[in-house]
Amino acid sequence: MSFFRYLKESLRFLVFYVILLTFILLSLYVDRSNKVLKSNLIYMITVSIIMLGFFILYDYAVKNKNIKSLKEIQKSEDKTPIFTEAFEYKDEIYQLIISDLYNEYVHSLRNIEESFSENGEFMMSWVHEIKTPITTAKLILDTISFQEQSTVTSLKEELDKIDSYVEKVLYYSRSNDFSKDYVISEAFINNVVKESVKKHSIIFIRKHINFLNKIDDRLTVDTDKKWLAFIIDQIVSNALKYTEDGGTISFYTSKNHNEIVLTIEDDGIGINREDIDRIFSKSFTGNNGRDNNLKATGMGLYLAKKLSTKLGHRLTVESEYGKGTKFNICFPLYGD
Repeated sequence: MSFFRYLKESLRFLVFYVILLTFILLSLYVDRSNKVLKSNLIYMITVSIIMLGFFILYDYAVKNKNIKSLKEIQKSEDKTPIFTEAFEYKDEIYQLIISDLYNEYVHSLRNIEESFSENGEFMMSWVHEIKTPITTAKLILDTISFQEQSTVTSLKEELDKIDSYVEKVLYYSRSNDFSKDYVISEAFINNVVKESVKKHSIIFIRKHINFLNKIDDRLTVDTDKKWLAFIIDQIVSNALKYTEDGGTISFYTSKNHNEIVLTIEDDGIGINREDIDRIFSKSFTGNNGRDNNLKATGMGLYLAKKLSTKLGHRLTVESEYGKGTKFNICFPLYGD
């Protein structure tokens, strides 16, 4: 707090002090029965002003110290209120009010955290339970005769869609407690990409989409394989959705002194310029998500971006409407 502001806030006290001092001095001066020398009056005024000055400096120092303590609490990550000794009674009341509000806030926050934890546990349990019949259904379909393979393929594709939706729910519930569920290790990029393409093989075959792989087999990055696989799955799924039959999805890498970049490029319908900055927003589908009967939730790319950031990677996009889309996953290189 500046000294000028302190004086402004103490203006009522200073005005009262001046009025009181003036009244006392005038009373002494006009009282004929008690003659006071002019020099004595000047002395009294001087001493009073000096004492007032010392009081103002002391009071300002104490209040300024309290304010600095509060500002330190405001800037720190730990918002637990640690109060200095109250200078006035009203300060004690303020401290009690703040303390009560803080305790209520902590109690409410704990209730919310417990609620989220219970919901997360239920969601993960539900996901694992629902994946069991999906897997069983796929195994049953594998036993159906060759003559019915076209029907089987369609059913498998729909089951894969359900499986991908369930995966999104699972990873979304885990993303808020990310630190407990990831392990950073060295991973071969090409292996993760091949697994993702294999997972989407039915759609690649049905739409006659070419898979062009230019990734160096020896190239590795530091990441969590499981989470990276999910991120790539979302990008591949998006590329398959917006690439016409007979199109091409390319995978290639580049490397510089700062990072390794995995690029996933398609020659699909592309993204409108006004949508580029918003495609990673939660539940955003853009115009393309509503055209050509393409259904989209907008959650896949949102989760891909969120998880990339948590892993320390960068996910970027380049696109021009009608000319395809290019996603880049950038893995930083750390010095030895």
